[in-house]
Amino acid sequence: MTALTLPLAMPLRGDVDRRDAIWVGLVEADDVAASPDAVVLESGGSFDRARLLVRDRGSVRGYVTLPVAEGTLDPHALQEAIAALPSVPAASRPEPTPITVVVCTRDRADMLRESLEAIRALEYPSYEVVVVDNAPATGETRDLLASQFPDFRYVREDAAGLSHARNAGLRAAQSAIVAFTDDDVSVDTQWLWAIAAGFSRGPDVACVTGVVPTGELRNEVQAYFDARVSWSKLTAARVFRLDDPPSDLPMFPFCVGEFGTGANFAVRRAHMLELGGFDTALGAGTRTQGGEDLDMFLRVLYDGQAIAVEPAALVWHRHRDDLAALTAQAVGYGRGFGAWATTVALDPRMLGAAVARSPRALARLLHKPMSTVDDSPASSTLSVAAKKVGRVELRSIVGGPAAYFAERRTQRDAGTLAGPASRGPAMERRCWSGLAAVGGFSGLLALLPLPTGLSLLFVAVFILLGPGALVRAWVVLPPHFAPIVVPAIGVSTMLLLTTAVVYAQLWNPVAWLFILAGATCLGAAVTFGIRRTA
Repeated sequence: MTALTLPLAMPLRGDVDRRDAIWVGLVEADDVAASPDAVVLESGGSFDRARLLVRDRGSVRGYVTLPVAEGTLDPHALQEAIAALPSVPAASRPEPTPITVVVCTRDRADMLRESLEAIRALEYPSYEVVVVDNAPATGETRDLLASQFPDFRYVREDAAGLSHARNAGLRAAQSAIVAFTDDDVSVDTQWLWAIAAGFSRGPDVACVTGVVPTGELRNEVQAYFDARVSWSKLTAARVFRLDDPPSDLPMFPFCVGEFGTGANFAVRRAHMLELGGFDTALGAGTRTQGGEDLDMFLRVLYDGQAIAVEPAALVWHRHRDDLAALTAQAVGYGRGFGAWATTVALDPRMLGAAVARSPRALARLLHKPMSTVDDSPASSTLSVAAKKVGRVELRSIVGGPAAYFAERRTQRDAGTLAGPASRGPAMERRCWSGLAAVGGFSGLLALLPLPTGLSLLFVAVFILLGPGALVRAWVVLPPHFAPIVVPAIGVSTMLLLTTAVVYAQLWNPVAWLFILAGATCLGAAVTFGIRRTA
């Protein structure tokens, strides 16, 4: 009798709630084709269902989900399920090119150890590992590397924030390709081969991402997150280019999740440095708590480069397993999304396309689909508390813009702000021109036949915001002066204009409000569209 024994994707780190739990692991199609008499699952006795990611000659074919009976699977049922998956070509093996693996971490030595052990097991002939210890409170990470991973390089980055850490990893890397992953994942042994294959898809491929399947499904909280994210569903190899939009993604290039996620991606080092590196006001460890990966993907595309999604670049992710941690993560996702959307709104290259796709994007935000990799509905199994997490994430989006600007101000004062050159003074100018546009539009709204109180409110917004914000877009003021100077400019402008028109006997408030508000809108539009970076 021959038995095929399958290991768990990641070791179980807690109790198994049988009602919501699913055994998760990987199976090679060739092993099943050999017709084993039994398929035994490691720790399978605690589960009633199993989800297997099927790999065939190095390529990912998809997922199969089967019932578990006394820790085993029916071999014939597994064969039939695999046969029903679409066939895929064998994975390519390009000439190996040196790759630097960067792992960013912060005071999670126990979790990091598991991640580094998986990296050490990589079956790739030429790679180095850089571990970036970000603003550590203890010396545990440094001691871990010194005692158990002496061949991995230790880099300390004292500026807190994931983007700071990733920029430090970019600077420390010695290879032309830099692969990033997190300390709460487990990379597959073939990960770097797939990364190399992704870059071989074209000379313009500047970024390669992969699939990030759920590595552990023990309870309802993990089941919720499993259904909430889309990274685990990327089982088809694709190449995205801005000038070749895919017909099945109407929100392209603003399709969050379709390009992958920050736990599993690689870039060409020289190109990423040319782009200015990662925006340090985005990412975990800052007020924004996220958005840095979305920002990077979009900047790569708008720079005329391509993103290759290579499902064989496989990284298992361990989801949060308690509601408090999941809620905190949802706040970060929401705020990071809001911060990232702010960068899109303030980029003249992206704004038009973003506005055109905004109705569909808003509808998706409000009614984000909840489905697992095997398309089974998940929401019906979730408790009321778990469902509230989605609403928390949605509400947190509102705080994203304020968090982004507050983080930029703090880092600028500390001298640590870094990122794309277009987000220096030019971004501030566009931000103030946007506020000027709001003020000018309010002035125009005041001309409509509205209740008197509402018209006066629009006039007040125009006076206090419009002219002053437009002036501020071009004149740099000392910190904290803007709340005083911007309204003062508007009031002064109105007083001078009123005096002039009375003296010239050209009194016509409606006409002058129309002219001034329209001029403010026009000036704001011109100012926003100017791409000068300083």
